[in-house]
Amino acid sequence: MKKLAIDALIHKYKAECSDAKYVFSNYFNNPVAVGEHPNLLQIMDEALARYTAAQEKLAAIVDLTEELDYGTEEEPTLFEGLD
Repeated sequence: MKKLAIDALIHKYKAECSDAKYVFSNYFNNPVAVGEHPNLLQIMDEALARYTAAQEKLAAIVDLTEELDYGTEEEPTLFEGLD
């Protein structure tokens, strides 16, 4: 169960990073998106804050799980048995 919870957190943080990357990509590559959002800098600043927070959390969970040795116990993952 511990591994499942850790996997869920890792996936959550990776999704937050992907969301922030999408926001930046959309504004850089889609001129219409810029015109529709007059508060562009605020939105980009918020996306950057979410990205950096998620990156820090990813690094922290990797450090903690290595330090506490959670990775050695065999537990089912979220997608195990779906094949």
